[in-house]
Amino acid sequence: MWSILVVLGIGITIGVKVKLSEKFKACNAKLQQYGVILLLFIMGATMGLNKSLLSNLKNIGLKAFIFAILTSLLSLIIVYSISKSAVKEGSKQ
Repeated sequence: MWSILVVLGIGITIGVKVKLSEKFKACNAKLQQYGVILLLFIMGATMGLNKSLLSNLKNIGLKAFIFAILTSLLSLIIVYSISKSAVKEGSKQ
């Protein structure tokens, strides 16, 4: 875990301190895209090999769906209440 954070920190430092050419940025963007595709492929293959994961896929999917719905609803409620408060504060002034 620490090695990942150190490498990320080095990358951020280089990005801030060193002026990178547009050609390098384009090449870096392609490398990132290929890296993400490779990572997704490897994750999919690993999941496909995991028999217990495949047998529990229905339960995992249901829990993920419920989590997504609840977090979306709670986010909407919070944003609505904050927006409503901001409108009230604006009308008082």
